[in-house]
Amino acid sequence: MDDMLKRIFDELALLRERMATKDDIASIEQRMATKDDIAAMDKRMEHIEQTMATKDDIAAMDKRIEHIEQTMATKDDIVSIEQRMATKDDIISIEQRMATKDDVPDIPLIKQAVLETLEAVNEISTIKQNLAEMSQKLDDVIATQARHELAIQSLALRSLVHENEIRALKAR
Repeated sequence: MDDMLKRIFDELALLRERMATKDDIASIEQRMATKDDIAAMDKRMEHIEQTMATKDDIAAMDKRIEHIEQTMATKDDIVSIEQRMATKDDIISIEQRMATKDDVPDIPLIKQAVLETLEAVNEISTIKQNLAEMSQKLDDVIATQARHELAIQSLALRSLVHENEIRALKAR
């Protein structure tokens, strides 16, 4: 019977050593995530997934940047423009040499030239619009050509495979 009691006390002592205390449980509870914490993390992940950029977005941005780089003026362009621009002195000199209405009689050819110039200036907006449309069409043609090129390459590869198979069959 003493052995039995000793074994029971030993087992109880062993259980006490391994048993978690209230402090242990409180510490675990403080470190554990709650359902609210997980829901908040889930919302954050959804937000990140909705707002993050894809590789396609980055590729599109890269194309836009390339276009901007190709069309924007550089410092050298600005310096060149500044060098070609007229100064105030140049304008004063031109004004001094220009004829006034009083200096030039009413000439029909001048009126005709002014009207033709005005018509040409008015057509510039139409030309710009046509140019923009043609540029878009050109972009579409380039994209279509790229797709066709891939298809042609695929067909060429198939043709080579078939030629090799035919040669192999003839060689038998």
